[in-house]
Amino acid sequence: FLEILIKIRNRHNDVVPTMAQGVIEYKEKFGFDPFVSSNVQYFLDRFYTNRISFRMLINQH
Repeated sequence: FLEILIKIRNRHNDVVPTMAQGVIEYKEKFGFDPFVSSNVQYFLDRFYTNRISFRMLINQH
């Protein structure tokens, strides 16, 4: 079980830079829109909160 958790954790190590690159590319292509920006921020807040929670649980084992 522990090996599977470690594999999951390691497989997702590049998620933060990948998400950041995606946001940068989106802004370069489409510019700034306050409505879209607030929706993206809401999504990213939930995404990273869940990610932090998941990693905390994995690291407890």
